[in-house]
Amino acid sequence: MEIKMEEIDAAHAHIVDIFSQASLDTASHSRLAKELLLMGPSAAGKKSSKKPVATLELKPWLLGIWKCILCVLSTKRVAREAAQKSLRFIESLVKNSESCGGDLNQQTFVTFLLTRLSRGSNAKQAHVRFRVCQLLFLLLNHVSEIDDDMHQVLKTVLIQRSHDKDAHVRVQASMALTRFQGPPDDVDEQVVDVLIDLMTGDPCADVRKTLLWNTDLSSRSLIPLLQRATDVDVGVRRMVYQKFAASIPDMLDLPREVRLALLTVGLKDRDAGVRKKCKALLCDVWWKVRKWNAVEFLKELDVRTVAAEEALAALISANLITTDFVTDQMWNEELTLEFVFFASIYARSLNEKKAEEKLQDFLPSLTSMATLLSKFGALIVNPPSEDENEIKAIEFVLCRLLQITEYHDFSDEMGRRSVSDCIAKLLVCEDLPTENLQFIIRILQKMSMTEADVLLTVTDAVSDILEASEDMANTQDIEPGMHKLLVQMQCLEIIRALLEQIQKPPCKDSSFLVLLHRFIIPSVRSNNALLRQTGIHCLGLACYIDRTLSLENANLFLHAFQAEENDGKKIVLQILFDLIMVHGVTVVDLNAVVVFILACLQDEDPGLLTLAAEGATKLMMMKFIGNEQILEALLVLYFHPSTVNQRRLRQCLTCFFPMYALSSAENQALLASSVIAAFTSLTLEFEESGEGIAPSDVAAQLGEWTDYRRLVSMEQQAAKGTDEPSSVHGLVAISLLEAMMKEPDIQKEGSKMLNILFIDSTVGDDQKKRILKLCGDVQPVSPFVMNGVCVFEFNMRV
Repeated sequence: MEIKMEEIDAAHAHIVDIFSQASLDTASHSRLAKELLLMGPSAAGKKSSKKPVATLELKPWLLGIWKCILCVLSTKRVAREAAQKSLRFIESLVKNSESCGGDLNQQTFVTFLLTRLSRGSNAKQAHVRFRVCQLLFLLLNHVSEIDDDMHQVLKTVLIQRSHDKDAHVRVQASMALTRFQGPPDDVDEQVVDVLIDLMTGDPCADVRKTLLWNTDLSSRSLIPLLQRATDVDVGVRRMVYQKFAASIPDMLDLPREVRLALLTVGLKDRDAGVRKKCKALLCDVWWKVRKWNAVEFLKELDVRTVAAEEALAALISANLITTDFVTDQMWNEELTLEFVFFASIYARSLNEKKAEEKLQDFLPSLTSMATLLSKFGALIVNPPSEDENEIKAIEFVLCRLLQITEYHDFSDEMGRRSVSDCIAKLLVCEDLPTENLQFIIRILQKMSMTEADVLLTVTDAVSDILEASEDMANTQDIEPGMHKLLVQMQCLEIIRALLEQIQKPPCKDSSFLVLLHRFIIPSVRSNNALLRQTGIHCLGLACYIDRTLSLENANLFLHAFQAEENDGKKIVLQILFDLIMVHGVTVVDLNAVVVFILACLQDEDPGLLTLAAEGATKLMMMKFIGNEQILEALLVLYFHPSTVNQRRLRQCLTCFFPMYALSSAENQALLASSVIAAFTSLTLEFEESGEGIAPSDVAAQLGEWTDYRRLVSMEQQAAKGTDEPSSVHGLVAISLLEAMMKEPDIQKEGSKMLNILFIDSTVGDDQKKRILKLCGDVQPVSPFVMNGVCVFEFNMRV
């Protein structure tokens, strides 16, 4: 039946009216979609209760819909809600077209739309490209199959749009492109590679997040997905754990290394939201799927890693761990790495919660602990084999047993004596790993009445070690000098562990004097560098808790700093910084410390350089020192290209300068006196090498730090009614103009910096006169410099 043009126009107008209604409300989408489909060729001969409208042939019907879709595609983002409702209506129309037959069916309809949309992907307007990709994504969700030519066209189009300059377009294009990954047994490698590149390298967090969620988890994408757990964006990091929770509910489907990496990064993340998502993955998914006990769970991890410790602590805090599976045999014949690790973490948790009764019920008797300590102590001395892994396992078990022993209340006298005997034997054991000494000292502190008793026990132990070594010196196969050195190092390690734990000044204690004069002082005078450095460390620890001792040995540390190599310098410098922080500036010669800091800030060793910068910034923040030369050196280090890879140094200075400069007017004034010297040095360096940060950027940052309007104390002073601080930019301008006269090479960048400075009424008249005179004295090397100085001078006079 031939349809007149008037009827076609009326039908198209009705289609427009339907789309207009759909853009207002989503509740009527299903009704409007059915009404629109009744106008198509598949509705010929069907009766409708609605007002009769001409039934169109396929081509005019599709053309009418396409005109309306073009209007939707051209909708700008400000009309986002209307466009979203229109897109939902198109999706509803596609869904309802499933019931159509004849010439009009869902496949024909979707193919028509995809063909037309693919031509609009290169539109000039970003919002059009955005709507095209958005609609492509919606349509691809409802298409069962497309021919090869259309598949290739759409894939090419979406790959191009996934690299669009507009981030919103890339998000939609990436979502649509994920529909082309293919089934697991026939993956499209080109598409997957594009998705992985975008997921790991796109600057927009929304793009990375979208691809993270929509990319299929496979052996090819597993590692890139895992790497997003360290993404700079918090939302992306959270999405990683949501992705693994949705895709892999059983942790055994992941390699052990991936499990450990996920838990290590997630449970130690700095953001609480990421930690929460990681705990949800662990507690709500992985744990509940398997319904393990703690030991079975730990067997699937590595108990020597941070991941295992953090994961077990998270499960305990979530009240998912019970001790119903624990038997007496597990504490004896069946003692395993996993069980002793679980017992130590669980006991620590109960101790932190102060659940003393529950803790003592869980722990074995002290006699049993003494038996276990003796057993594994003997295995340390005489290992059953030379297998390194087995020896490390024994050391691990012994370390955890010592931690468990620390949580006992030692109310059992017989058990306490047994443990005391074991501890005494372990303390003098030359094969005992050094990290176990701190646990032994803590156990001794808990068993002893006073710290004097601990000092006496340790003094007797190291004296026995020394005397025994002298008796055995002639019976050892090892060279006597080396044997003596090893024994001295063993004694110093024990003393160091002791001094790290005690709290009260031990200077007047006779046992400490024995340790000091028989072990520490001789080692400080030793010719062996390692022994000497260890002795200096022990002496420094003793000085931390005793001011009198620090006063007596301050000159010794200053001399040691000059005599030692870099490793020794680091130890001594750290001791000097700590002594000043603990006891104040009166314990050492502050001028000598400043000289040492300046020397270290010029050193080529990154470790020594960073340590000196950290110490100097702490002392300056505490106002123990205030030195312009140190500030100048720190400024140069912060901006200099040679420190770009020294992240710890850069992080320290990034925190220090804004905090220091903007916390008080006094600090800002001191910084202002050193910025021009640093700026001059950096500018000359940049002009010579062309590397590093541009002087204009350096000038902008220095100008911000020395701007008194940025001071945190401004509001506080205004509230108190005290005088507001004055601008230090007047002093900066004077110093800069003088530097421009001495160094003509910095005049170009200096003239730019002049116009950054804020000179207001708080700058004194004498300073303004001085500035104007210097402006006249500067001999510009170029018209650019002359113009910059003249503009600055004009602004000064206004």
